Amino acid sequence: MGIFLRYSKKDIFGNMCRNMLYLIIYGFLHLHRKRKGYAGKCEQPGVVMFRIAICDDEATSLKLNTILTQKVLQEEGIAYEIKTFVDMNEMTEALASTVQPFDVLLSDILATGMNGIEAAEKLRTLGEQLDIIFISTTAEYALEGYRVQALRYLQKPVDIEKLREALLLSYEKNQNKEGISISSEGKVFNVSFKDIIYIESDARDVELVLKYRHMVSHMKISDVEKLLPEKRFFRCHRSYIVNLDEVQTIERYQATMKNQEIVPISQQQYSEIKNRMYKSQR
Repeated sequence: MGIFLRYSKKDIFGNMCRNMLYLIIYGFLHLHRKRKGYAGKCEQPGVVMFRIAICDDEATSLKLNTILTQKVLQEEGIAYEIKTFVDMNEMTEALASTVQPFDVLLSDILATGMNGIEAAEKLRTLGEQLDIIFISTTAEYALEGYRVQALRYLQKPVDIEKLREALLLSYEKNQNKEGISISSEGKVFNVSFKDIIYIESDARDVELVLKYRHMVSHMKISDVEKLLPEKRFFRCHRSYIVNLDEVQTIERYQATMKNQEIVPISQQQYSEIKNRMYKSQR
């Protein structure tokens, strides 16, 4: 259920002052990082990144919300990637077609052309289940937000602690997911880990062999691998990832899956997958 957070005049003035300082000081530091190759992401080896989209047609608000988001995630030690948009139509098209779906959207409600509520409705019809945090100067659209299952409503100027609470809530939800979101056939599907038998690379696409269907997505197998829990999945070959729970037997350089399909194992990975299988059965 979404919550609209209200502020007193004193809160608003205080937030404005703090945010101006963040914009000047923290913004300068990030410009310095950008000259050194900073590109809106903070990676940690072996950790799935928290992917955030931020949309606001007002440049100063967009920059400020991006800086506040980066500050929160860096302070919390969360690996992240941020993509910003100034146009709602461009944002909805990008989010609907991306090969690696976003986890959360921070969006202004009031915008020219398409407002935040309309953009959220479009994303929901496309099957996109990302969390939505609305940012607004008014509570006018708060009730409408319930129709698109908004996670939170924050009032401008944004209070960084309320933003922190909203982002951490979304992060915890996404960390506890028992599956991944995959873009296929123009829609985004939530795929449970337990339903994945194996994944095969085919040129620039990957094919997910599921218990109930096959699914093709336009992405690299290395990108899919980053989305999967290491304890459950194993890259047994440069072109294959197997669900260890779905491996029936292992022979020399091949695995027989529980659906009776054969998956090759590279010579380099043969000993490691045997060790992984042995540990998982203990």
